[in-house]
Amino acid sequence: MHRLRWISLFLAVTTLLFMTAQPARAHPHVWVDYAIEARFDATGLVGFHHRWTFDEMFSSQIMEMFDADGDGVFSDEEINEVRQGAFEYLSEYDYFIQIKVNGSSFHVAAVTDFRAVIQGHRVVYDFFVPCAVPASIEPKTVHLLVADMEYFVDLGLKKDGLSISGQEHVTVRSTFHSSEVFSFWGGAWEPRHLTIEFQKSS
Repeated sequence: MHRLRWISLFLAVTTLLFMTAQPARAHPHVWVDYAIEARFDATGLVGFHHRWTFDEMFSSQIMEMFDADGDGVFSDEEINEVRQGAFEYLSEYDYFIQIKVNGSSFHVAAVTDFRAVIQGHRVVYDFFVPCAVPASIEPKTVHLLVADMEYFVDLGLKKDGLSISGQEHVTVRSTFHSSEVFSFWGGAWEPRHLTIEFQKSS
């Protein structure tokens, strides 16, 4: 019962933070260092693997709530509880991920392959965002932004946090930069984001 009360309290506080969010930038309560891997196969872009590493304070709360036996390892059952109790609610915010494919918005409807692990004093989430974009002779462009628009969660790219797999199938180049592709509040905020351009290898 004590653990259930902790989970209920956590969800209530988290929900309250989002419900009371205002358009103005807030002060972050959670910090995340993230990495992205763009994955290609013979058909083109398959999607993006994400790895989020949380700050120690938030991690300690997750460990206290979900590592029931206190062994420092999330079992499969505990991972499922983490997903249901401290991840899936982000679906209401597209998991803090915005994608544009050739200028059109791509809705992040779901994620797959979710895992949660404890590394030292930090909790790490791994998950995959399917985003199938077939490769063709003509170049295609995909932009991906990871950001909490209310800034209750500060998400920052890790050093060397960008990678690409399957480059033998396509010609691809990537940049991480600011641009008008993601521009908010009349251009006052243009956050850095991933841009990849790819086409079939000749």
